[in-house]
Amino acid sequence: MPNAATSRSGSPGPVEFPALGHADLPLLHRWLSAPHVRTWWRDTLSLEEVERKYGPRIDGTGPIRCFVIEVEGDPIGMIQGYRHADLPDGERVGGIGVPAAAGIDYLIGDAARCGRGIGSRVISAFSAALFRLHPDVSAIVATPQKDNTASCRALEKAGFALSHDAVLDSGDPSDSGVSAVYVLPRPA
Repeated sequence: MPNAATSRSGSPGPVEFPALGHADLPLLHRWLSAPHVRTWWRDTLSLEEVERKYGPRIDGTGPIRCFVIEVEGDPIGMIQGYRHADLPDGERVGGIGVPAAAGIDYLIGDAARCGRGIGSRVISAFSAALFRLHPDVSAIVATPQKDNTASCRALEKAGFALSHDAVLDSGDPSDSGVSAVYVLPRPA
């Protein structure tokens, strides 16, 4: 996964995606506990549960790869990517209906960085890297809650289009309710 996206004129400095490490887990726990994140990322996890959930992703023993979002060298959030086909049956989300897809999930944990256009830059740069990493993937999918207008706007600004709304068949608390299924086809 490339480490940086170049900034456009007038935008904050470069966006980088260093791999999430064990030393980052207390920071990830703090982000996941922030009220603006908990509204949408509904897992209520202790630090020990964060270590259990994200440790295998850090160690490379699971199909999901996690990265810290850094802007101008400051860690501000987390983004993860995965091929849907690589997820075990118990983790696959029904209701998406996009074949040969990869998925992304992201959060801006630093509330002061929300609403500044960083999300769309992050999503765009990370999606391009995910397409390069997985040449067999025909599309990238993100499934924010339909009412999460900030996330939906960030996806649209990054080139994603709303495919449909769905109630996802998933055990993840963040998938409860109606999700907006956004799709970014592989560029021609």
